[in-house]
Amino acid sequence: MGDLKNQIFLQYINRAVDQAREEFIQKNAPKRDNRFLVKGITYEIAYCKFEDGKFISEISSKIPQELTVTKTAIEQYFRKVVKIVNAANKRPAETKMENIVHNISEVEHKERDYVKLIYEYDEKELYTLEEVDRRFKKHQSKGIPFPDVPGVTTPSGRLVISIVEENMGKFIRQNVNSLIAANEEVKKQVKALPARPSKTSNQAAKAPKEHKAIKPASGTAERKARKKPSAAGRKR
Repeated sequence: MGDLKNQIFLQYINRAVDQAREEFIQKNAPKRDNRFLVKGITYEIAYCKFEDGKFISEISSKIPQELTVTKTAIEQYFRKVVKIVNAANKRPAETKMENIVHNISEVEHKERDYVKLIYEYDEKELYTLEEVDRRFKKHQSKGIPFPDVPGVTTPSGRLVISIVEENMGKFIRQNVNSLIAANEEVKKQVKALPARPSKTSNQAAKAPKEHKAIKPASGTAERKARKKPSAAGRKR
């Protein structure tokens, strides 16, 4: 029974993923493979899975190449983003920096670095019995129809599935918005850094200084500087 329940949970959790993803796409700009673009950065929401008693949610964002021209800069950008998202109420269970190759065609490929955040949720985070009871009473008192969940016969069970779907959708939106805010903050920090001196200015700094022209010695000084004739020369 537990496996069936988790399968039903996962089915409706991934309905929440589809809905959240579609909202971000409509609000921003669509990209290939269900990804979306927000202020120049590509984001992706993966479908959730169930492993070791946890529902696993993964989201990711591309590290902007124009701001990270070296491997060190890419790693620094990743660490800054992770530091910010770790300050949120729900911290990622795991963070990864992934290098992904996208096949544009048979001969063209794009290599990109991504921030990946992995969140874990157990069942008690997705709903509470108090919330189910409160919703049940509201439906009864106001005559609101209970959600339609095929395969689930009891009103309480259908409410549980509905709440799980709603809460997971809310969590995904919160996590994506947190990642968007972190990227925008780090972009500001990177742009605020002083620009590196160009090669031309470096060369100019290293160029030898011009020496001032040396004035010729005055006539008196020049005469004094001449060699006196030798004794042998005077006797001649």
